[in-house]
Amino acid sequence: MSTPTPNASDPSHMPVEKMRRPQEFDRSFEGWSEDAFALLDRLRAEPHIEQYKQEKPGVTNDLKDPFRRYRDDLVVNWVLPNRLGFETEKHVFSRLLKNDFGAGGCHDNLWMSFYRPETRRLEDVQITHRISPDGFAVGIYVGAYATDLLSQAKSRIRDAPATYLDLVNPLLQTKNWQFQTHGGSSKGESEEAYDAPLDAVPEGVSVADGIHVRHYIDRAETLDLGPKLVDRALDLVFDVWPIYRFYLAERAGEKDAAGR
Repeated sequence: MSTPTPNASDPSHMPVEKMRRPQEFDRSFEGWSEDAFALLDRLRAEPHIEQYKQEKPGVTNDLKDPFRRYRDDLVVNWVLPNRLGFETEKHVFSRLLKNDFGAGGCHDNLWMSFYRPETRRLEDVQITHRISPDGFAVGIYVGAYATDLLSQAKSRIRDAPATYLDLVNPLLQTKNWQFQTHGGSSKGESEEAYDAPLDAVPEGVSVADGIHVRHYIDRAETLDLGPKLVDRALDLVFDVWPIYRFYLAERAGEKDAAGR
């Protein structure tokens, strides 16, 4: 697998209607196991490095290795056929251990996102894929580490709120989609979440440190999907792709802000 994709173009230049989706998927991912979720349950109950150390064999065999095969399937079935200029190998996965100044904390979830090679994962608009004890989630996120792009996204939302709502609300009309913002302050972190269509862009967007639009697949359905989680996830990527292009349209130099 080559990284980045050879002869690739900026992904934000690709309209969703021109995106190729395979009729038959070439899969190596076998699906998530009960063991993977049981491991994450234990990390949620005991979110500390000592528990992580006890779980180390399962972290590799039940969590990280299957997630790499899931990643590979997205590359083979989506990134390469569409010649999308994403970094697909280096630093695309999050870490379970927290960067908490030696306190020894541990996350109960693992996520991944491809990113454009001229930047870094946390500094780009991210289409994220996340496993947690609750199930699997796919969505789009722009956050505080992507300082310029978060400002750009807010500016585009402020300048074209109706266009933005036209992209977000059809998703919120269906089950298990959520629009979420979060922000921090000296008094703590605030969060707003919406799972129904919005009449207006929430006021919290203008001061948010992060903006999510995310679809949740519960644990039972994730297990039932098995290897076809790859197919389902790619459908969800296509669902949020117009939002991805909306955030990046100015950077791409395109007038079609909705990416349609």
